[in-house]
Amino acid sequence: MKINTIIYASDLGLGSRPAFRAAIEQAKAHRAQIIYLHVVEPLDGATEEIINDYLPESVSRSRLAKIFAERMQRIEQRLIDFHDEELSEEDAKLIDEPTVQVLQGVPDKCIVKAAKMFNADLIVMGDRESSSLSRMFLGSTAQKVIHHSVCPVLIVPLKGTSE
Repeated sequence: MKINTIIYASDLGLGSRPAFRAAIEQAKAHRAQIIYLHVVEPLDGATEEIINDYLPESVSRSRLAKIFAERMQRIEQRLIDFHDEELSEEDAKLIDEPTVQVLQGVPDKCIVKAAKMFNADLIVMGDRESSSLSRMFLGSTAQKVIHHSVCPVLIVPLKGTSE
């Protein structure tokens, strides 16, 4: 199977570097492009309601848009920094400059959508430990992506918060 494009979906949390390293190894092995993806969940209804209660709608909308744009820029820079910190000089020669995508929405749906949009051949992501009860009722983002993806998904177990 030829892999040309890899989506590396990250929550940028502590302990996520093993999944990043797995994506890099796959990119080197296949000389594939990596698209670094981070999904920002939208504000919940209660938070947005509080903002709207204290600020006029025109001010709150523009303020929220500005906050979101600044947050997106910080996340994009973190992904680029993460890339630069982790790659050796040899690795950097084998892998193209990162393509960074920051999307807003439900993580599993955005990951699957991005994989289709970029015609990805592989999704690489981590999966954190959680209780059996929470997995039974809620499922993990990784499980949801596996069930809805049209391309293979490489899941890297992430332990605790150490890097």
